[in-house]
Amino acid sequence: MSLVARTTALFRPRSSAVSVGPIGVDVGLEAMHFVQLESGGEQKPVVRAKATLEINGTRRELMEQPHQFRSLIKRALASDRFQGNKAVLALPSGMFRTLSINYKLAGSEKKEPAAILRVMKDRLDGDLNNYVLDYMPVRGRSKADERLALVAVSERKQVVDFLELARKAGLDVSALEIGPLAISRLTSAISEDSGSATTLVINSGRRASYLTLISGGDLLFDQEVAIGEQSLVQHICETLDMPEDTARHLLSSTGVSPGDNKDALSDALDEDGILNTLSEILKPQFMKLVEEIKRAFLYAASETRGRGVTQVYLLGSIARWPGAEQMLSSLSGSTVSKIPNPLALFPSSDLDQTSTVQQFAPEIAVATGLALRGMKLHG
Repeated sequence: MSLVARTTALFRPRSSAVSVGPIGVDVGLEAMHFVQLESGGEQKPVVRAKATLEINGTRRELMEQPHQFRSLIKRALASDRFQGNKAVLALPSGMFRTLSINYKLAGSEKKEPAAILRVMKDRLDGDLNNYVLDYMPVRGRSKADERLALVAVSERKQVVDFLELARKAGLDVSALEIGPLAISRLTSAISEDSGSATTLVINSGRRASYLTLISGGDLLFDQEVAIGEQSLVQHICETLDMPEDTARHLLSSTGVSPGDNKDALSDALDEDGILNTLSEILKPQFMKLVEEIKRAFLYAASETRGRGVTQVYLLGSIARWPGAEQMLSSLSGSTVSKIPNPLALFPSSDLDQTSTVQQFAPEIAVATGLALRGMKLHG
């Protein structure tokens, strides 16, 4: 069995329906997110259990300390009605990269894996056996017999170590996925017309943002953009000579455009006209992101025979800032909406809508997409 064939099972979704799904586990930079869904009868899945636990320190430090990692997992699973320990994990950002490749089947190649391996040998350094690869076809045979695929690449040792860490923490890992694939599954569940919709997801992280393009439920590309929450906060701090805590408070409470969200501190600062300058200070930084968004629009149009992007969602840490989606809408000329709260999409009557989970609601999307693996959507 080829390298690609051996690793494909880690990433590919299954279609079998289950009554209680796996636990979706997303190890973020600031917190770990857990979601488990259940289905019954002809109703769509509901949230059975959820948890978000903030990480004390950095993610790297946590993953280098198996005892703390296990303790955090144990606390999370004991905090709500989680059933079993079967889990689908997202490979943390930074552990993988995605590459778009064009390829043709050579004369002796009858299947895609062999052709993709041949192309990847020239794209990667060293022995291919040092990597875990999975591919997702994006475009089938054209007139020139050229095909396009999105390839996820990770160092094998990192994957093995991560899986072993999860196993020692008591999780039975049924699948390992990349975040963009989980997001693709979630947006398909959100969209009423996922078969023809083309969605661009802007997933803003602490250090970078990721643009994920999904068409007809299939992943077209995933691109990293070197603009994240930290760089925007730092730009505010440097421009206004403001402590980081104050800048973060302003951005989370009032956001990028002053409105009705002001508190006492915001009102006090607004007397000096500081709040009115926040959006102007951030516009050039947001424009760098918008330039990449517009390139994604052009790419989508070329790959969908001119249909282009039909909806744009914002999620992640920047989505917590009031007015962020409005600024992106204004600068890009397209409507950008915050991704619907995943906990509201699959509501449960006894679901606690308070606590840390709500604070991180825009960032629990990946865990929800993971939890949807194998679930049949009714209704």
